[in-house]
Amino acid sequence: LGKNNGVKNSVISLEGITQGVSFASREKVLLEQKRCDYQPHIVLLPTGANLEIVNNDAVLHNVHTFDSQAKTMFNIAQPVKGVRFPVKSSQFKAGEIYEATCDAGHPWMSAFVVVAEHPYYAVTDAEGKFELKNVPPGAYKIRMWHEGVSATRVDMERGKPKLFTFEKPYEEIQDVTVLANGNVSVDFKLTLRSDSLTQRF
Repeated sequence: LGKNNGVKNSVISLEGITQGVSFASREKVLLEQKRCDYQPHIVLLPTGANLEIVNNDAVLHNVHTFDSQAKTMFNIAQPVKGVRFPVKSSQFKAGEIYEATCDAGHPWMSAFVVVAEHPYYAVTDAEGKFELKNVPPGAYKIRMWHEGVSATRVDMERGKPKLFTFEKPYEEIQDVTVLANGNVSVDFKLTLRSDSLTQRF
């Protein structure tokens, strides 16, 4: 949470938009592993762009990536610093959200790859703010997606966490009307669920 309880790393997108600006570049997007963490935590990957995953740590990382149905997309080891793994755009489905974890003893590591169908996607900053620029006039649906907050299960091994399982994502959709040469303010409210209790196994 940022100042005034703004929520970082929420994904904002317009639905059903068929006009407006095009992607500036679709060549390659980078997901890095630094200090046993994925950076950035949320990757916006334009449809048609390739993803490259690089290990910047001098330790073994394992990139295990799932689709929204928990089906493994790829599972690769990156044993040494500097190793790179390219993922072709054809492996990704437009509009899908993929989760990346690390099975090599770093269960806290996670990232999400959001395959953006158009440029009208944004990730909220540290203060929970976002901006969608050059939206054509019209009536739209605007969506907020957040991965979830609470760990509902922690699997332990030899007294250490082996796997974290989190609650389902939060989603909210609102109607928004954009006027010519106008600005529109949209606020989302993320209310935590009351049944998010952590169990240890």
